[in-house]
Amino acid sequence: MKKLNKLYLIAAFMFVGYSCEITDLDQLNNPNAVTLENAGIDLYWNSVQTSFPGWWYGNQTPMLEIARLDCMTGGAGYQEAYGPSDFNGSWNGAYAGLVPDIDAMIASGTEAESWVHVGAGKILKGYIMQLMVDKHGDIPYTEAWQGTSVPSPKVDDAQSIYAAISALYDEGIADLGKTAIGAPAVDIFYGNNKGNWITLANTLKFRLALNTGDASGVAAALNAGVIDEQSEDWVFTYGSNRQNPDSRHPWYGGAYESFAGPYQSNYFMWELSEEKPFSDPRLRYYFKRQDLNLKGEDLFTIDCASPDQLPAWYDFSYTNAYGQETSWPYCGGSNRTTVDASYAKGYWGRDHGNNDGTPPDGQKRTHRGIYPAAGSYDDGNAATETDGAVEAGLAPSIHTQQSGTMGGGGDGHAPLLMAANVYFMRAEAALDGYSSENAKDMLEQALTTSITSVISYSNGWGSTGDFDDDGVGAEPTTRSIENYVSWVLDAYDAAADDEAKMAIIVKEHRLASFSNGIEVYNAMRRTGHPTEMQGPSKLADAGTFPRLFPYPSDFSNLNANAPVRTDYGEKVFWDRAGALN
Repeated sequence: MKKLNKLYLIAAFMFVGYSCEITDLDQLNNPNAVTLENAGIDLYWNSVQTSFPGWWYGNQTPMLEIARLDCMTGGAGYQEAYGPSDFNGSWNGAYAGLVPDIDAMIASGTEAESWVHVGAGKILKGYIMQLMVDKHGDIPYTEAWQGTSVPSPKVDDAQSIYAAISALYDEGIADLGKTAIGAPAVDIFYGNNKGNWITLANTLKFRLALNTGDASGVAAALNAGVIDEQSEDWVFTYGSNRQNPDSRHPWYGGAYESFAGPYQSNYFMWELSEEKPFSDPRLRYYFKRQDLNLKGEDLFTIDCASPDQLPAWYDFSYTNAYGQETSWPYCGGSNRTTVDASYAKGYWGRDHGNNDGTPPDGQKRTHRGIYPAAGSYDDGNAATETDGAVEAGLAPSIHTQQSGTMGGGGDGHAPLLMAANVYFMRAEAALDGYSSENAKDMLEQALTTSITSVISYSNGWGSTGDFDDDGVGAEPTTRSIENYVSWVLDAYDAAADDEAKMAIIVKEHRLASFSNGIEVYNAMRRTGHPTEMQGPSKLADAGTFPRLFPYPSDFSNLNANAPVRTDYGEKVFWDRAGALN
């Protein structure tokens, strides 16, 4: 999909729709021409497709955090970090915004026989409601969206809603197979490619079946055809406009418009940079260091920079998913004895659950990089990128953007569901015996697809040269990628049993899902892996891992039939994992 300013493009099409002269006989008789009726359907469609990505990002934020792909800074414990009011926006966005618009579009589209609107709408509604079930469990469905006639809709059993969602996907596939009179003026997801929409629906049916352990459903979806190449990836592509409107990736502004930007997850950066004998090929695409060497910084500049600041309870003994004895990272350091090693590499963020005050470390924090937010690529060029060079007037600061663009200019994407995600899920399904596919083959395909997708994402933005762990570089070499894949597959072969193999599959799925916590959170509850991850930095006990998130306070206060959830350990019906941390 071309990187376009979607908001301007949609506005342009809407203008065309309203300015067309409909009295022209050719237009009246042309089934593909824009009509007032179709323009009205597009009003709903445009509202849905521009609102959906922001809603998606808002939903996945807590999942990214508890999966340690992002850092949890809202509290040192889970109950403190995630309260009922935190979920009002995502809940209202679904129930009061997206789904009513989709339902109106489906009704209008059915009458107008605009089957792409109808089919795509049913698929999106199914996805939205599955996400809400997976986050909250039992929720309103059959009595929802009835207006004042049902002011307090009852909650439905989550399993029954799953069945309704599966039916929606089937209906969407059938609708997309019909001969349509009209179609969306702009489809920013798939460009009105009905085949891709059908493939997405099959993939979401596969996802449903995998969650519930339905082997026949898995087989049927795989046989029908799921996302298996980049051209079928479900993405939303952002624009690069800085103002009026700001159409850039939501992660871009925080890193490149502000002086400091948000903290990144120390644990996740450590997994990519140090846990294996070599750096992950995606590391410098995910993260952009502001300072390449933090060794020697004092506590005033960087909080807990000294190993002496380690909590007494902190357990460094750790056997990782690959069967290696290693040590937990802490506060940017590898472990108690080699704490300076990580600082020397310049990766600086926050540990899970660290909600301390903010030291003057704005110019030291690692930023989100070129993937998927279209920020700056970390080429490791200390001569031109370090703060010292900036202060000496030898290089421009990367901290703030006053005009124009920086890096990729924010022209990034939301990776809603990628081929790599699907291959990891296929590996999981095969290992569980839900399909006849070979789990190792699927894992290999997942690894290569993920790395290739991330690397190709920066093409055209000036990246040249070869990746070098120890120096300057732009892109991983073919050999470095092959070495990474071979190392993981060797660890898979050496794993003692299927549980150990599953640990590797889910671990690598996490590493490939930097900006998609939804898929990782589901995988964790399906499999129970990872069995261990870095705990909160300030508490020995973070409390109960959220197997479901609390009901929003708006729902509890306004709906007389709203259940009360006080137990964060309550599970959605398909959650079959053991303890998680």
